[in-house]
Amino acid sequence: MAKLDLENYVDAMLETSSVAAHDIAGQVHVMQFCVEELGEHTSVKGKKFLDRLESSIDELTDIISFYRVYLRKAALTGESLIPHQFLEKVLATSNITFWNEFKKIHFKTNAGNEEWKLSVPCAEVHSVVFSIIAIYLEELKKGQLVEFEVELGLKKLDSQYCQFTLSSNVAVDAKLFESIDIASSPGAKVLRKNLGHEILLSSELYEAKITSSNGSFEIILNMKVLDE
Repeated sequence: MAKLDLENYVDAMLETSSVAAHDIAGQVHVMQFCVEELGEHTSVKGKKFLDRLESSIDELTDIISFYRVYLRKAALTGESLIPHQFLEKVLATSNITFWNEFKKIHFKTNAGNEEWKLSVPCAEVHSVVFSIIAIYLEELKKGQLVEFEVELGLKKLDSQYCQFTLSSNVAVDAKLFESIDIASSPGAKVLRKNLGHEILLSSELYEAKITSSNGSFEIILNMKVLDE
């Protein structure tokens, strides 16, 4: 049975904070540039930079607010989960690492509120499900991303099995999920994605079926992780 490398996972979480700092710093640099330009332009041209500055400040405010509120949602503890809350945590983690992509994707979730006892750490299940979403979004961002909807589901099958599903009308190559991505540049997103993906590929507890065609994409992940 594959086990989540908690030390690497903590390192990845810390690196995520670095990503956040980078995003914030980038916005601050934009503001600094705009302020400098305002001093050298007439009121007409200055208005253009002032508008850009205002937009950048709004973006910075959104980022700060997000990290203050949603980093708490991504916390992983315990040997049980509540399906609806679990999907919220996974989406919070995904939003942290795919900030810009989340602006164009509407996630619709279908999950209950009953508590499930787990036979593995919640962090492991979280990592596996996150890896699926991360692989999907990572591929989508390579092209021209348009607004669309993704449906996520989590349901119990029996006392040992539960099932996670992801479906949308925007497809990616199913082969992306068959092997670990070792070509990506190192970083928190890649590390966290590959942690869960390695478990998915090596553990007998997880079995994924992927259907991909033009205008249709679905992942069905059966997980033998319940202890009911």
